[in-house]
Amino acid sequence: MTLIYVFQLLTAVFPFFQSAQPTARWMVEVKNANDSCIREWRTKNGFDEEGYLYKKLPVDGWYVMEFPASDLKALQSLPCVNRMQEDHRIDWRDTEPNDPSFINQSDMRLIGMPKAWDFSTGGLTANGDTIVAAVIDEGFETNHPDLIANIFHNHSEIPGDGIDNDGNGYIDDYQGYNVKTKNDQHPVATHGTSVAGIVGAVGNNNKGVTGVNWKVKLLLVSGADFESELIESYQYVLDMRNLYDQTNGQRGAFVVVANLSAGLDQAFAADHPLWCMMYDKLGERGILSVCAAPNKGISVDDDGDMPTTCTSEYMIAVTNVDLSDHILENAGYGITSIDIGAPGNGTVTVASGMTYKEFPGTSSATPHVTGTIALMYSTHCASFLDGIESDPASVARRVRDIIFSTAKANNSLDGITVTGKRLESDAAMRAASEDCTSHAETFVEISYIHPNLVHLGYVDVGFKATGDTTNAHMQLYSVNGSEIAQYSISADDFLKKYIRINTASLPIGTYVVTLWNGKLKSSSKFVVY
Repeated sequence: MTLIYVFQLLTAVFPFFQSAQPTARWMVEVKNANDSCIREWRTKNGFDEEGYLYKKLPVDGWYVMEFPASDLKALQSLPCVNRMQEDHRIDWRDTEPNDPSFINQSDMRLIGMPKAWDFSTGGLTANGDTIVAAVIDEGFETNHPDLIANIFHNHSEIPGDGIDNDGNGYIDDYQGYNVKTKNDQHPVATHGTSVAGIVGAVGNNNKGVTGVNWKVKLLLVSGADFESELIESYQYVLDMRNLYDQTNGQRGAFVVVANLSAGLDQAFAADHPLWCMMYDKLGERGILSVCAAPNKGISVDDDGDMPTTCTSEYMIAVTNVDLSDHILENAGYGITSIDIGAPGNGTVTVASGMTYKEFPGTSSATPHVTGTIALMYSTHCASFLDGIESDPASVARRVRDIIFSTAKANNSLDGITVTGKRLESDAAMRAASEDCTSHAETFVEISYIHPNLVHLGYVDVGFKATGDTTNAHMQLYSVNGSEIAQYSISADDFLKKYIRINTASLPIGTYVVTLWNGKLKSSSKFVVY
């Protein structure tokens, strides 16, 4: 006996039972967009009372209405009804991995990873490139069961033979590179293991935890105890991307982002020009760098920090928020130097000794941003990567801008960081996935500032602007937001694609240049020392 038949029988015997029947929602299309017969039917059967939904949809002749399932056939038989269907409740598809400890990864939920994974879980670009994230740290447990499948292997290199097989200038860099020992033997260390795990612990493998990326390849770099060795580390990452581009993907690695959860306290960019210069070098080849703020509740603008006071537009500096979405008391900030916040408290990830543990601090916050950047490259929208070969730096800036524009406003970061926001990975992935328009249309962009550590009396500001550029101009601001000067852009400037700004009269400090074209703008920083 069907449920509908039971309701019909009960209604016939006990008329009052009709009002107790459960209702369902239906979408109904009427002929000639005239719903008068439906309204008469609703009144006759008592469904025009409060509590029975009835409304017009923004489609000709379509209505949505509620009534008991037992009256379905009666409505279908009306001469004015063309067709109808049940109004089904949709499910929001939050993709959650089967890793048993994901239940403890509240950091991933805070930045919206389950919804971000609806778009992609990582792996390849729409063009078929294997996405690689570089992790520069003190050491790694390379055989950890939740990392091993995602560690980058240089298949053009024969491990342990003492020969530079792929001709990239490095010997035996099969599993990353140790700049101190000049091979791929990494010390085992929990710090680097945990950072790598947040970026890319294997997801949905029924083991432990998941990373922001389920399938990204991790290029491991260790051995840097000094600034010079850190520069070597970055150069290795750059050489691998250059080799990939030069050989059309046959050798090298398609590195799109590099993570550094380390730094130098109470240091300013002006005193470390070679270190800062590496971020521009990487960025010009399409590699964003993500760096951790200090684990001290200080303003790095005032007290100094490296590398977060570097002014490269390709470096993103990250501070730490807790699971309540508030900046930690022992996390660095700075309205001109620290860009964004991310969760770094209550984070559970992989650890050395084949284990898992909580990993707090800005070192934990930073790889959430790194992992999200790598994930964005896996969007299925191929046009999002327009220019990846001819102008990879423009793609890197596009990714950076989406990270900043889609981040969530955060009161605890407002006024003490550049964006005043916290990473929102699902919004970033949605924006990347929907960014399927041509990137050759109207836009403005400051493409470079050279030098961005100024001691010459001038800087050259490279720019791109398309569309109606009649009123395009630049403005120079001090760090406190006061306008210092405004510059018109001549026809010759458009041909040269840069303008020169005289800085001889500027005091030591940080400055912001903004390019305007109508309502569109692009900004970048430089330092006079």
